[in-house]
Amino acid sequence: MKCPALISRASEMDLLGQAIDEAVAGAGRAVLLTGEAGVGKSRTSAAVTAAAEERGMTVLTGRAVRAVTPAPLRPLSQAVLSWLRANELPDTPELNAFRPALGRLAPQLAPADADRSSAEQATSLVLLGEGLLRLLTTIGGGDGVVLHVEDLHWADPETMVVLEYLADNLADSPVVLLTTTRPLPAPAQESMESLATRGALTMLTLAPFEDGAIEEMVRGCLGGDAPAEVSTFIRANAGGLPLLVEELLTGLATDGTLAQVGDDWRVDGPIAASVPQTFARTVQQRLGALPLEAQRVARAAALLGGGFDWSVLPVALEYDDVTVLDALRLLVAKQIVVSTAEGFDFRHALTREAVRAAMLPPEQAELAQRLSAGLAAPGTTADNAGIAELQELAGDPGGAARTWLLGAQAALGRGALATAREMLDRGLRLVPADSDTGLSLREVLVDVVSLAGDAAAGLRIGRELLEDLRSGGGEPARLAVVRLRMARSAWSSGRLDEAEDLLAGAAGYDEAGAAVLRAGIALGRFRHEEALTHARHALEVVGDDSPGVACEAWELIGRTERGHDVLRAEEAYEQGFRIAERHDLGHWRSRMLTELAALDTVARRPTEDRLLAARAVALETGAVATAAQIDWYLNIVRLRNHDVDGALTIVNASIEQMQRLQLPLLGPAYLLRGFAHGLAGKFDEMEADIAAGLAVDPTNIVLIAGEHAHTRAPVALAYARYEEARSEFALAMTWYRKHPGQLFTLRGAWALLETVLGDGPEAGDAARAEVRDGEQATTPATWFALRYADAVAAGRAGDGEAAARIFADAEWAMPGREPWIELHLRALVATAAARDGWGDPVTWFRQALDGMVEIGQTEAASATRAAMRDAGIPVPRKSKGPQRVPAHLQRIGVTAREYDVLELAVEGLTNAAIAERLFLSARTVEVHVGRLLQRTGSASRAELAAHLVEPD
Repeated sequence: MKCPALISRASEMDLLGQAIDEAVAGAGRAVLLTGEAGVGKSRTSAAVTAAAEERGMTVLTGRAVRAVTPAPLRPLSQAVLSWLRANELPDTPELNAFRPALGRLAPQLAPADADRSSAEQATSLVLLGEGLLRLLTTIGGGDGVVLHVEDLHWADPETMVVLEYLADNLADSPVVLLTTTRPLPAPAQESMESLATRGALTMLTLAPFEDGAIEEMVRGCLGGDAPAEVSTFIRANAGGLPLLVEELLTGLATDGTLAQVGDDWRVDGPIAASVPQTFARTVQQRLGALPLEAQRVARAAALLGGGFDWSVLPVALEYDDVTVLDALRLLVAKQIVVSTAEGFDFRHALTREAVRAAMLPPEQAELAQRLSAGLAAPGTTADNAGIAELQELAGDPGGAARTWLLGAQAALGRGALATAREMLDRGLRLVPADSDTGLSLREVLVDVVSLAGDAAAGLRIGRELLEDLRSGGGEPARLAVVRLRMARSAWSSGRLDEAEDLLAGAAGYDEAGAAVLRAGIALGRFRHEEALTHARHALEVVGDDSPGVACEAWELIGRTERGHDVLRAEEAYEQGFRIAERHDLGHWRSRMLTELAALDTVARRPTEDRLLAARAVALETGAVATAAQIDWYLNIVRLRNHDVDGALTIVNASIEQMQRLQLPLLGPAYLLRGFAHGLAGKFDEMEADIAAGLAVDPTNIVLIAGEHAHTRAPVALAYARYEEARSEFALAMTWYRKHPGQLFTLRGAWALLETVLGDGPEAGDAARAEVRDGEQATTPATWFALRYADAVAAGRAGDGEAAARIFADAEWAMPGREPWIELHLRALVATAAARDGWGDPVTWFRQALDGMVEIGQTEAASATRAAMRDAGIPVPRKSKGPQRVPAHLQRIGVTAREYDVLELAVEGLTNAAIAERLFLSARTVEVHVGRLLQRTGSASRAELAAHLVEPD
């Protein structure tokens, strides 16, 4: 019995209606409806989505479901998939970069040529959130879209992360994020409150109805006035919950106590004396009227949970299929159970809970024991989690703990580290920590937390485990295995002395595994030859049953070689990848893909493609620390392509994660963020980041040299402060000469600066020789810049023909966008060529200048124009001239290029179409549009049109 109208939610509907209006205008909002079960969250959100559809908005709806280990991203997948069933996705090029991520929500969204593994891969949840936001914006078109997610209290952690990202970033999008939830667990509640505090989320708590609203709802359900005793009964027992008002009225009508005669209602029976005091009593009465078989089926189904598998009931209850199906038919008729496309479920979660609450503990235990045995029978599809929960209810904590252990081991094998951790915690709550099962659970826990990147937790748990194993007379081999696992945790977090001590305590066991760790420790201390010796020894003695150790040895060989010869490093990583593929080692496949992708950062024109693929595999296997490392590499690529905003978005999240996991890359990440801040002109922030990075480990050569090589020098280069860049690179080289195996791909740029800016005919000779004969000469970026320097030297010596040939050799055709560093190197060559009279300095200057203008390096562009004037080369007019920009837009800082973008944006062109028209990248257009919105104060692209007209 349903009420046809929404009762007593006028103020909430006003606010939600305002959110719809603002989203249609391009200003999105996130709203969380919260309250206890049955208070009316779903009916309120349904009224909102109906109003949104009337406005022409598109509505996507998904629901989280109750499960011990919820399927990742289920409600978001449901929302997207349900929309795709009836709609075609627009062909929007700007979504292409996000399709690998969006493929995790719906296979149709994955790249068309993707195989199964790539279609299922998931990228960073931040990237997935951004992709979903862009997808929603595309779907909504000009009318806006509502993403409606119900029952957030049952959502998986991945869904919560994505929704939090959406809430933080939809202010400039035509999107309403509408979610409903019961009281959330503490971490999720804190996240929602944090969003509300910073204005990214509006929280609306629905209160239970007062008596007047209950009366109004009763009239709505019955289509008229109710008998007085019925109204009294409902007010006394509904607890102000709309759902219980309907359920209680349905119960009375189903039992025949409340009957309709014509247009009126009457009471047949003494409800005042026998009325249930709670909703559970109502459900119990309806259930009690059924045959015993149906009651027993309902109780067993209630223990199985929502969306239960009916096929296990005949086995557990020793009924035939016909008896069970007849019972389910009666339960559907009594509105206790509903039939769904997937099978059967209870009409409401409250109904199921009421059935369970009515069971006596011995009855629950007996049924749970039967069900757990039935689920474990051959041919069933139940997972370990469902069986373990029933074993707990059956009073078998030991059996449940062992099942949780099996489930955790299976989850660990497929890389689901968060699920494995949850299962281990459940098991450890059931048995003593020093019992056989407890010790086994803790051994797996050391691996899980270490692989997840939380080395500190791995060491702490390992120490406590060692103490308990020793006190219990643990076998030496078992103790050694724990020490080796702890040594790996200590090494991965940069605690080399501690790793060495733990390794010494495991002497005599697992020779190959110990050799790999010795290689890692040696590499951490920059003893490269020693690292290679240990890693190769590990490969010599490793057994066929330890392919993971072989993978780790090849990884360490690659990491050692990459500072000397990139080609040898690539060969090592490929060897490891083949082993991982052959043995289906998802974690190591992720690690090897990461290292192979990282080599792209030393390419002349690096791309994100392999890095994003590697990150997807890392997250698929639950390797959070590896994903954080990939984010660091992604920042390098983005900064080399001058995507400062994109880099800062990732690096800020990376630093938070590295701090939490205590990862060794924290110091370099600070320096990288300093580089980004420097490119953005935020020099105070740059200095703060440099100080923070050095403070992580003031004696670390990577940080000491990196301050000059990877932060100060490239920032100076970006502003065409070439003498400053030369000085900073020279400081860096004093450190790299002491540790030549450290990766430094701008050695060639240093040699070019020395050659162009040095005095005398032999300027730069020593630098070029040092780079040519030293480490990393084979890296594309180093070789390219070195050939530029050779061309300058030849031109200065008077051999213009050789200079032009060498320059052309360096300028081989390569796909992809030209990194901004190349623009400055070409400007330096043009300066020397104009001075020495060779080549085509006019063209090279203009290429460099056009590129600098496009990416917004205005100081460098001014310096390049000055260099052209000094060389007697005509300076081209700036873009199409600021005179094209109306005065009112000039006053707020709109550039000529931004005005070009503005004119096309108001015509309705997409970023990709604008990029093609103006010969820009889509990302550059996106940055220009963002700046236009900020400078004009517009909430959406639609509002930009008004700014083309000079105000009165």
